[in-house]
Amino acid sequence: MALWNVNGEIVFSDGALSISNPPSSMFVKRHYYKVPYSNVGKGGFMFKGNQKIHTPSYTEVHPETTFDDILVDKKPFDEIFVKPLTWSFKSSSSEKEYTVKRNKNGNLSCDCWGYIAHKRCKHIKKVQEEVGS
Repeated sequence: MALWNVNGEIVFSDGALSISNPPSSMFVKRHYYKVPYSNVGKGGFMFKGNQKIHTPSYTEVHPETTFDDILVDKKPFDEIFVKPLTWSFKSSSSEKEYTVKRNKNGNLSCDCWGYIAHKRCKHIKKVQEEVGS
């Protein structure tokens, strides 16, 4: 099961691609939809009337499109330029290092005793000042 680009037309084949009475010149290539990188992997599909739409790119796709036909366009080294989800702080009174993390729901937490006991600490306050949250 695959999508094929046959002379500019997207065609679905439920097995080997066979074309009866092919013309003397023909261009055939496996067809993929290239979608921008997002935090939802290959995304999903929805229907708008009789059109199949890939989300979150909102690209109209062939009705027989599956996730095998989706390529995520992730640029090399993108992860280098993503803001970190953790911050480290050295203790002022010992050799210990504390880590502030941003959880999946966007909340900050710290592994220092102040946060564990009171749910607030100077490390989180510094991160909030730095990132403006």
